[in-house]
Amino acid sequence: MKDEVAHKLLEGIRKYGLENVSTLSKWIGIPVETARYMIWHELPKYSIGVGVSINLQKIGLSRWLLEFKPANKNYTEAIENALKPQGLMYAARPIPENSLHSIVATPFGEDSKLREEFDSLKDSGILESYSLDEVEWARYLSFDPTFYDFRTDGWNFKWSDLERRREPLLTPYSKGGPIDVDYKDILILKELRENVPRTLSKLSKKIKLDQHNLRYHYKNHAKQAIQGYYLRYIPHENDDSHATIKFVYEIANEKALIEARTVAVSIPFTNWIVKTERQYVWTVSCPGEYVSGLLSYVNGKFVEIPGKLRLLMIDSKSVYRGPIPSQLYDENSGKWHYYPKIAVPLKRMARSVPSDDSKKSQHL
Repeated sequence: MKDEVAHKLLEGIRKYGLENVSTLSKWIGIPVETARYMIWHELPKYSIGVGVSINLQKIGLSRWLLEFKPANKNYTEAIENALKPQGLMYAARPIPENSLHSIVATPFGEDSKLREEFDSLKDSGILESYSLDEVEWARYLSFDPTFYDFRTDGWNFKWSDLERRREPLLTPYSKGGPIDVDYKDILILKELRENVPRTLSKLSKKIKLDQHNLRYHYKNHAKQAIQGYYLRYIPHENDDSHATIKFVYEIANEKALIEARTVAVSIPFTNWIVKTERQYVWTVSCPGEYVSGLLSYVNGKFVEIPGKLRLLMIDSKSVYRGPIPSQLYDENSGKWHYYPKIAVPLKRMARSVPSDDSKKSQHL
């Protein structure tokens, strides 16, 4: 695949999405069938996929940045598993403490129920600490091939080159306020987020909804919640050379936030950004040979930026990406329902799990 055609294709997808491949092909200057082949056959060869960003607020869901540190490392997996049916959409374990950094979705106004469960876990001694902050906004940073060489299938740049890099586009589709959705719309959005289909007919088979019904729901409801398309670089599962790193910046002031954001989006390996009232978090998937340069680059930039910056090294194999929590939507009433039951079963489990201290003494 020629670099100039590949760059034009990726820019076109970010600009136009995949709604109309004929428009995309005209913009690139290649036949429609060639564009389709490149999207669904050529890009995967380079570990590049297309994702859809869903505006969860439009369908009635809030997102929360949840961090916790357990009193016993054995509790982390149990708490994560308990959260999965309760709206867990993302989880990653920093090493070596085996805590959890996660995103949980709850229906509007129901976050107090989740907070009560975690207060109970802390009061009972299962957690050392936890924090729950509402996500003001989050976005995927689309893969930018500016510093990627398709001929060698690798990155090629100097850290000084990043001064001229700008934030990649995300197709701006989603506008307006909340929309009315039903269970079919939720299923469509859930599947789109997990795997973008080549055609709507393939999507109809996947969720077992006839094509006419699906097209009606997609056009009149689900499509309104699509925030945009983005490109993602997906390292091979057996590639252990990639490091996953989170930078958590405690916002000092508005000017410092702008400076921190400029640093985050200038890094070609940044793929996800989350903003809460007090924190700005960005996630990096970085080839091993670039880790040292990355840390030096960020450190040099933040010498002049006030505010605390934490670095979390993530166990890449621990990363969990959950679906839109359709199980929380009641099809009969047409409403979201949220009744998390986390604390009670975990307290029972904790009685049978030896503490870290007792395991050390047994070892001695």
